[in-house]
Amino acid sequence: MKMQKISSLLVLAALCFISFNVMAACAPQVQTKLAAAPYDTLNAILTPAKVTSFRNKLSAVKDQPTYATLLTEANATAAIIANGRVVVTLPDGTVVVDTAKGATNTFANFEAKAINENHNTRVAILDAQIYDCGVGLETKTSSTTGVSEVYLAKRLGAYLDSVGTVRLSHK
Repeated sequence: MKMQKISSLLVLAALCFISFNVMAACAPQVQTKLAAAPYDTLNAILTPAKVTSFRNKLSAVKDQPTYATLLTEANATAAIIANGRVVVTLPDGTVVVDTAKGATNTFANFEAKAINENHNTRVAILDAQIYDCGVGLETKTSSTTGVSEVYLAKRLGAYLDSVGTVRLSHK
């Protein structure tokens, strides 16, 4: 009986250790894919300095002028790559900016949650929020543009303490 309890405790400890390590890492193969096409180009644009800039600008949004500063950063980043698109969300998936939405990008529309549908179920955005490494990848047909897009999302802040996510994509 005592040996069975010890064995059970060892199995439980091993499962806890494995679970902790899985959550501490990225989704499978993310780090490998970041260094290879097509994600390497997006990763080279979303540098740590760029992610910090987005985090700071998103944290400062409180009115139309501060929103415009974030929108300018998003448009400039999207313009770095052909057919680029930037989506900035809050941690709950509320879309703050979507460069594919043009004139819809206003502070009033952000407050009304009228820029785009909630993105909390988008794989790249969800992975960036739930995995400790703060990165998510995805390739799929966009429901906004109707075209196949490659996505790279990065969390804007620490695990469980972020202000949102920035996602860069191209067709």
